[in-house]
Amino acid sequence: MRKLLILLPLLFILTSCTKDPPKAGAAPNTSAAESGMWRVELMSAETADSLTATMAAVQYGGGILETTSEVTPGGGNTFLLLELTIEKIGAGKASFSWSDAHVEDADGNEYYRHPNDTFLANLNIPRLRGTDIVLGNEYGFACFEIPKSAESLRFMADEGNIVIEVSA
Repeated sequence: MRKLLILLPLLFILTSCTKDPPKAGAAPNTSAAESGMWRVELMSAETADSLTATMAAVQYGGGILETTSEVTPGGGNTFLLLELTIEKIGAGKASFSWSDAHVEDADGNEYYRHPNDTFLANLNIPRLRGTDIVLGNEYGFACFEIPKSAESLRFMADEGNIVIEVSA
């Protein structure tokens, strides 16, 4: 019994000094930035020369009809898909506006969200809504069309108060 009383405090001290285990499902390459009002986390970024999805539908006769949907950017451009979580952390009437949020390259060129990236939902990619965010926590992808030659990209929002380096 006496040994147990000595070992218990020692065990408590040892367990309290260990590192926290990594959270399950946490992406190793996440980046985040905060302003007084918003927290934005970039979970992943990737480029694509086209986005394609194949859907199957059963017809009356029992046959299966496959339809392929493909979306391509304009000449010399590529799609930049950003997986984001946007959370309002401050109080007040401020909104997270997509007319302000953009991607900027090394030359200072600004690229705004694709004007109609609803095709993401058609391709079964979770899409961040395109309207201003006024409260809560939003998750999904936003699509930007950028030149293939664009380098040193940064995601910027909240009037420049949020800046996140993008490596795609």
